[in-house]
Amino acid sequence: MLTLKEANYQVESKENELNRLLRDKEVLECMVDPKSTDFTKIVVDGGKHGNILEIYIALKDLKKWKNLDRDINRLQEEIQNLVNWVDNELEILKKYDKVEQLIVYYKEECPKKYTWNQISSKVHYSITQCRRIYRNYKKKRNYE
Repeated sequence: MLTLKEANYQVESKENELNRLLRDKEVLECMVDPKSTDFTKIVVDGGKHGNILEIYIALKDLKKWKNLDRDINRLQEEIQNLVNWVDNELEILKKYDKVEQLIVYYKEECPKKYTWNQISSKVHYSITQCRRIYRNYKKKRNYE
């Protein structure tokens, strides 16, 4: 089970990977995009002049190109799934009052890991009450 902090980290990591793949695709496209014919570079003494469009189509059919597109689509779907999950988690968290949100924040999302004693002293609830609130949050999170 992911926490909100871990999910946000995964989203940022996947977005970084997606940006890298998009830059790789851009570099490949720059290499194979058809360009206008430059007649100054054509050798007149029997040199061979290939069809630029045929080369473009052949390079577009490369396995690397197809794998790149597939990886980009997969990453975009994973990012969207994680963002939807985070949104759903936040909606669940909104169902609680401010103190209950604080308890969940201190237990899951806060960079500094708090003990139940520290959490109970911060929110002025008993340790048992804090644990019960957190347990109810986990149950709702797992079944909704």
